[in-house]
Amino acid sequence: GTIGVEQEQGGASSSVATYEAFRREVERIAEVAAQRVVVNIRSTGGDVNDALLIYEALRATGATVTTCCYGYTASAATIVAQAASPGCRLIAPSALYLIHNSLCSAEGNAEELEAEVDMLRQTDRRLAEIYATRSGRDVAEIAALMSENGGRGRWLSPEEAVAVGLVD
Repeated sequence: GTIGVEQEQGGASSSVATYEAFRREVERIAEVAAQRVVVNIRSTGGDVNDALLIYEALRATGATVTTCCYGYTASAATIVAQAASPGCRLIAPSALYLIHNSLCSAEGNAEELEAEVDMLRQTDRRLAEIYATRSGRDVAEIAALMSENGGRGRWLSPEEAVAVGLVD
């Protein structure tokens, strides 16, 4: 579902779309000392802050993490997908994958808007660094992909996502 929005998912009694809800699930994983964690992702994205926190929480489990991308895996959801262990970022043959520059809604005076622009640029750099680290590509190459189509990126087929190194 949408990352950063509390909602029922798949008939479950709790949501894992926000960091706080996800953190509770990670605590349950730690209680059973899971050696392997599989994260199924079908999401058009959402709040990048929650996605970064989920990414860090998954990486901190100590387990082998496998991410499986289905349908649309876009935006903030692709950051969660990067939390997988080496060789464990999977994608379905029918999926589409999108990375792009970060977005926000802003209101305020010139100084406030400049601060938002600075935060967007800093966020874009951090996201490009994460993708580059996992893909083995240069940060500039990943940033260029994110910036395509006026910063809206480009939907990648599974084959393209593998070729770029965003999935395994």
